[in-house]
Amino acid sequence: MRVGIIGGGSIGLLFGAYLGQNHEVTIFTKREEQAEKIKEIGIRLCFQDGEEKVIPVDAVPGDSGISDQDILIVTVKQYDLPQVMAVLKSAPKAVPLCFIQNGMGHLELLNILPQETILVATVEHGAKRLNDRTVSHNGVGQTNVSVYKGSYEPEKNFPMSADSLFPVCFYKEYRTILINKLMANALINPLTVVFQVKNGRLVDNPYYYELLRLMFEEIYSIFPLGEKEEAFNRIIDICKNTRHNTSSMLKDIQEGRKTEIDAILGYILKVAERKGAKPKTIQMAYVMVKGIEQERR
Repeated sequence: MRVGIIGGGSIGLLFGAYLGQNHEVTIFTKREEQAEKIKEIGIRLCFQDGEEKVIPVDAVPGDSGISDQDILIVTVKQYDLPQVMAVLKSAPKAVPLCFIQNGMGHLELLNILPQETILVATVEHGAKRLNDRTVSHNGVGQTNVSVYKGSYEPEKNFPMSADSLFPVCFYKEYRTILINKLMANALINPLTVVFQVKNGRLVDNPYYYELLRLMFEEIYSIFPLGEKEEAFNRIIDICKNTRHNTSSMLKDIQEGRKTEIDAILGYILKVAERKGAKPKTIQMAYVMVKGIEQERR
């Protein structure tokens, strides 16, 4: 397949590396310098054991050639989505779009797109962009895909990697995968920023764990998806399985970038307001991260 990936961040490079092994991949980047490096040398994929490989893919700055793809996978941060919406609106209606963003606030933007097929996805892999063309695969997980709009059959049509380290699972109900991801992001990301720790410390330190539980109770009261203890244990398992990882939000803080706190906790607070709830712990975490973000930027 001809797979277009919009965004050259960690997730864009990770998808490009794995799908590029058996598909015609084009990375659409913001900067010409990044596109030139990827096109000339390829994506360098690094593993924790020191192994690495280089996958040749195409890369283009801007949006030239977007209409020539069989599918477009949008990996930019949620706060950058408005900038690419005009481009996506002009893409052929028959070209499926797949959105991979944290939070759920972007769903409102998807409703204005003319495409016949829109997919949403969440990623459980650990990935870090080391430079313009290098991504480190720090934790093997899976990609979860669901149809948001249209009659698309992802099991038959979604581009799969030939590599067993990059599995894809398909779900009928998109809200399930998005809420599960939202809940994990809403707990792990802000708390690792507030305490300046890696993911595993949230369960190793009993006081951090207590606050994790308090925030979970508030979020679950707003999004009561599935059995409560199973939902909480999923969060704990993620913390344990990624114990040595630095959360994406903490990385953003450390590198002086804007965080996705508004797309994650900000979205939860808006939903809570509509439901008449007043989650004090979530509000406190939101304000603390906003304050830290302002100081670091």
